This record gives sequence, C-alpha cells and structure tokens, in this order.
Amino acid sequence: MTNVIEIVNLKKTYSSSHGMHSALKDVSLTVPEGCIYGIIGLSGAGKSTLVRCINGIESKTGGSVKVLGQEVGDLGANGLKSLRRNIGMVFQQFNLMPSRTVIQNVLLPLRGTSVPRGERKVKAERLLELVGLERYADAYPSQLSGGQQQRVAIARALANDPQILLCDEATSALDPDTTKTILDLLVKLNREYGLTVIVVTHQMDVVKTICTDVSVIDQGRIVEQGSVYKIFADPESSLAKRFVESSTGLNRILSLIDSGSSAIGLDEGERLIHMQYVDKKVSEALVSEITKRFGLTVNIVYGSLEIIENYPLGGIIAKFVGSGHGVEESIDWLRSKGIKVDDLTPRFGSKAEADAKKEKGDD
Repeated sequence: MTNVIEIVNLKKTYSSSHGMHSALKDVSLTVPEGCIYGIIGLSGAGKSTLVRCINGIESKTGGSVKVLGQEVGDLGANGLKSLRRNIGMVFQQFNLMPSRTVIQNVLLPLRGTSVPRGERKVKAERLLELVGLERYADAYPSQLSGGQQQRVAIARALANDPQILLCDEATSALDPDTTKTILDLLVKLNREYGLTVIVVTHQMDVVKTICTDVSVIDQGRIVEQGSVYKIFADPESSLAKRFVESSTGLNRILSLIDSGSSAIGLDEGERLIHMQYVDKKVSEALVSEITKRFGLTVNIVYGSLEIIENYPLGGIIAKFVGSGHGVEESIDWLRSKGIKVDDLTPRFGSKAEADAKKEKGDD
C-alpha cells in the first residue's frame, strides 16, 4: 500500500524571548493512501505545528516530511503551491468569506487554475450537491448553521480534487449531532471517492467513530500509535489511557473509587476486577463462565460496549466474591482467553491509607 505521507524524525524548534522551544521532537509517522488517520493530543501538544509542516506553511528544523512522494522542505514556491492543491484543508472556524455567497466561497480555490471558467460553476454546484447544500448556493455564510458552514468549507476544500483532506479540529466548534453529520460525510468521501482523510483532534470520540489508525502526540512527541482498536483495547501510554478512560466512561468509575464514594464499596473478601477485550476474536459470555467454572459470585458494577472498526470492544467492572484461589484462577483463565484484566481492589487500599494519614495529620 502506498503511503501518502511519510514523516521521519521531524523536529520543529522556535526561538522566543524565553529561549528555544521544541514544538516537535523526532516525530515519525506514515499515513497509508485511502485511510482515515487520526492525530490526537491535548491543546499545545504540537498538532497544529505538525499540520503546518505537512502543508509547508512551517519549515522543519530537522528530519523529513514527504507528502505524495515529495520532500516538502525541498519545494520552491511553485512546488508548494502545486502540492497544496492536492491537500484540502478544513479548519475549526470554517474560514469562509462572509461577503461572498456559498457558491462564491466554493469557487474561490478555482481562481487562477486550469479549470475553464465555464466549467467552474458546474463543478461548484456539483460539490454543493455532494455535501447536501445545493439549495443554499446563493445564501451567505451568516445565514447558515455551524454544521452547514463546515459543509461549505469541505466543498471548498474539494474544489481542486485533492488526494488528501486534512481536517484540523474540524468538529471542535460543533454540537454532537452536527459533529455526527460531518463525520458521516468524511466517511462517505473516504469510501466513495478514495480520499485520504487526516483528522487532527483532541476528541477521542471522533477518532473511535471514523479512524482506522491513530497517533497520540504529547508535548511534541508521538507517545503511541497503531490501529484504533488496539489503542482502545490496550493503551500503553498514560495519555492514551486517559483519552480512552474519558471516552468509555471508565474515568467516572475510577473517580468514584478514588473519592471514596459510597456508591462503590467493597466488603470483606470482595475483589473489584476490570475485564476488557483486547482481541477482535473474543466473544464469550464471561460472567456466566466464571460463575460456572470457578464457583464465584460476580456482581457487575459497570459495563460498556463499543463498536471499533466494526468489531465489538467490551469492558466490565465487577465485584468477584469467593475464595482467593478461585479468583486468581479465574483471572488466569480470563487472560488466557485474550481478556485484559486489571485488579482495581488496591485503589481502595490506597484511598484508605490516604484517609488514615489525613486523620493523623501526616499530610
């Protein structure tokens, strides 16, 4: 499979009044042709700098950035102009011209191109039909909703028939329902037109909804990358774990435990176990099997089911009640079945120890 983007050991350093600042530190990633690729990180992680290096707005300090087989840093003004025609850009704030109509906004990228004047309007109308806005051609951006404005921005980004669509926080300013319609449109463009879509975001829900692969960037470094299913099933970096816990709702349960909430408590002999699929092939009735095989009582505290890359990804937090030997055997059996198992019981001990210290004034 051809890679449309190949980045190796990319560095970007800025000079400021406070000294040198490294925005990107040895970033390496590849984006295969025809995929929907996610780049996720917190604000200030380096996502925007990475985007600007990909389209040549920012020059690199070191490393290599190849887009469509061309080393971006080696291109002159004309070369960069040509490359950017192959990279459609969609931004958080839409960036539409308020004094121009919807169709005039879509026509803007076609100025100065080889597309004959007589064909430009036809092409713009076709693009508006593609994004479902053909009846708003003569409206102005201020007359449209946020989601409609973003659809205009997508139509405009497609005007030069790009091979890559780069979406920089394209849904961050939209409500959940509108976000879904935009994500559905991006999937349609990818599947029906073979467009490679790169989604730069801080929203894990966006990544899990449409992306197949993802890189996690933290303080200018790629800390984890791989398939979206793998990242959700078995995150390794602390940042990826935080993103996944927030997206799945696990963070709410952990917060209740750590706060000592009465909503979750353990009696003598009980263990709190988190079970999660880490294999796409796992589809076994866990609770009934554990009860039958090991003579345990299993009380579910929390459960979730996600569909990632069209495969189920499930997670359960449950209280295990029974002999210590039986619990340990059940954990070994679960792991042999491709289940990731975390014993959350020590978190209760940590909370109790912290409370005891406070009472003694040791803090």
